[in-house]
Amino acid sequence: MIEAVLVVLTKARPGREADLDDWYTNIHIRDALRFRGSVTAQRFSRSPHQPMDIPPEYDWQYFALYDVFDPERFSREHWENALTSRMMVTTAIDDSVLEDYHYYPLAFRNNDPEIEHSGGVVFEQFNAAPGKDAELHEWYADSYLPAAVRRPGVHSAALLAFRSHGQMIPTTPRYRYVGIYKVNSSDSWQVGKTRRNLRCQTSSNATTCWSRIGTG
Repeated sequence: MIEAVLVVLTKARPGREADLDDWYTNIHIRDALRFRGSVTAQRFSRSPHQPMDIPPEYDWQYFALYDVFDPERFSREHWENALTSRMMVTTAIDDSVLEDYHYYPLAFRNNDPEIEHSGGVVFEQFNAAPGKDAELHEWYADSYLPAAVRRPGVHSAALLAFRSHGQMIPTTPRYRYVGIYKVNSSDSWQVGKTRRNLRCQTSSNATTCWSRIGTG
């Protein structure tokens, strides 16, 4: 059973994009999946097609998702093996701006579990207004997510929340909640257009689109 999803946002040092791609896809994902605690991994690059203007400070280039059944163990094995021969880390990654957090499922829908996800991701990050977490959770799970997942080409949809348990780094992300929409067709990028309703219900939010570049 999946207990959490590890969401990783990264960028390359200037001019080192090809090096980072090669290391992450051909070395790092395979190293990470050898550790106990994780099941699968998918990797994406930021799409040129976005549903909103992305601010300059949101300069992530790559996005990875790990399905994790034991976040605490997965984090511990990363710390124990990082920078050793069991987990080499490339100098191409800009580790000063790495985001690496486990999020825990609150709601999930899959339109057809027998069809493998083969496309990209629409990724929502947001916060509730002060004291409105329960209301936001109920609205998103009961109204917003079901409507979005019915759009053509959407494979699955999930609402997840940050918790301090099992995290790799002792910090708190800017956004407490994430929505992850796995999509299989170009039409389904339109799921990002539902963000107007999300904007009305949250104190801050960002929606980005990502194209598939690797899996594990």
